[in-house]
Amino acid sequence: MSVQKKEYVYVGKTEIKALIVGLVTGVLYGALNLPIPAPNVLGGNLAILFTFVGLLIVGLLRHEMAIGRPPKSADDAGNGSN
Repeated sequence: MSVQKKEYVYVGKTEIKALIVGLVTGVLYGALNLPIPAPNVLGGNLAILFTFVGLLIVGLLRHEMAIGRPPKSADDAGNGSN
């Protein structure tokens, strides 16, 4: 039996950058009257969102995921990554 490493779900630098890029992209596409590269109806966007939420729920129930930042460990102490 192999031990799976738990994935942690949290809002970090990458998610903030993605939010900013998405907002800028939406504004540019809207200002230039271009079709957006995503479902342009609420239902399509909710389907994408809740697909991720469903994955998250199953991962939490299986104890494969956790919400929050990963705990600091001795392995991560010297590598300088955030």
